[in-house]
Amino acid sequence: MNLRRISPQQIAKLNGYTGLSKKVRFKNKNGGGRFVLGTIVDEISIISFDYKHVIQKIELAPSASWDGSRYAYRSGYYTWDASMQYVKWGQYHACLSERECEKLLKLAQRKRWPIF
Repeated sequence: MNLRRISPQQIAKLNGYTGLSKKVRFKNKNGGGRFVLGTIVDEISIISFDYKHVIQKIELAPSASWDGSRYAYRSGYYTWDASMQYVKWGQYHACLSERECEKLLKLAQRKRWPIF
């Protein structure tokens, strides 16, 4: 296995990245442009190698709820680019071990997120 090692300083910088208070914009697939889905109001995270895996709690914009829910949740990650110069957001699927996934979900439970 060839895992990329990162320094304690790089871990600290990665850990400092957050989406809190940021608007979540989605691509409008029906005709170009983007629309605001909502605002990130909370998140949980764990560091695994050079990835910060997150689940973000999004307060939906009033016009954006597709089923009457007030909140939506998305998972994603922050990671270092190939040159190890910049931290980037990556929303594509993440691969967590069973133990890492359990740990992340327990963090959501401790915050009493109403998804269980």
